[in-house]
Amino acid sequence: MEDRAPRKVFADDMAVTSKYWETVIRQGYSQPEKELMLAVLKDALMTYKKCIYSGNALFNEAEAWLFDREQDRLYAFETVCAVLGLNAEKIRHNLLAWKLNTLSDLSGGRQSGADQMAS
Repeated sequence: MEDRAPRKVFADDMAVTSKYWETVIRQGYSQPEKELMLAVLKDALMTYKKCIYSGNALFNEAEAWLFDREQDRLYAFETVCAVLGLNAEKIRHNLLAWKLNTLSDLSGGRQSGADQMAS
């Protein structure tokens, strides 16, 4: 009869512990994680656009992250886009188009400035 009392206490303790963990453990991505992922993505996009003219290490790092096809890491570009519901390929396509336009405008602007000086 003495054996039953400790088992009941242990069973009650397990039920309380189980209910505790059910309320604490997250079932999916919550808003703070999504906000952090969005901040990481926004920083990479801003760095890519701001540093394109310099081609410095920050630009190279942002470009490498944005065009990396890695999907196994939590904060990989592909993973961030999937969690946020964004199309990674469409973003990459738009970034390449923007880069080509920016660089062609830059080289065109330099050429027309040189042409003006020659006249």
